[in-house]
Amino acid sequence: MTADGDFLELVAYVKASNHRKNIIEYLNYGLKTPKEIGVALNVRTNHISNLLADLRKHNLVVCSTPNVRKGRLYELTENGINVLEYLE
Repeated sequence: MTADGDFLELVAYVKASNHRKNIIEYLNYGLKTPKEIGVALNVRTNHISNLLADLRKHNLVVCSTPNVRKGRLYELTENGINVLEYLE
């Protein structure tokens, strides 16, 4: 796979934080709530929510249930999947 500059910036963005990298890896297993991610990664839910918001801004994850107030489900976007594959 050839990687252009924008893609490599996304890879670098994810690699710069173990939490971001771990979230991307965990979402590879399917739809997850921030609480599920936090419990699995031993990170507070409010921190997970902030990280997910940043990952969403970079088009790496998407909220599949945006109208739900609690228990929102997140999954990887195509970009997120590509970054994960590149990192493996």
